[in-house]
Amino acid sequence: MGKVSRFSDVRTVTVELNIQYLRPIRVDEEIQVEAYEKSRNGKHLIHLGEIRNGQGEMLAKATGRFVVVDPKRYAGLKQQDVERKA
Repeated sequence: MGKVSRFSDVRTVTVELNIQYLRPIRVDEEIQVEAYEKSRNGKHLIHLGEIRNGQGEMLAKATGRFVVVDPKRYAGLKQQDVERKA
């Protein structure tokens, strides 16, 4: 579901993820996985996801809350962490 953010050309981190498994998912059956943005309030995004079998029956559904991050700032923080550990 996090990949949905890329359609808006933003990078996000997952803050919360809730998955409800409704039916068993067989390893030998084809499934359809879909995710989309439900809402956006500033830097906060809500995404929904669904997994369905070939007959269209919903097998699992999820709601995720994501926060937009600045990739340059995130990369800078990662580099600082590496320098501190050295």
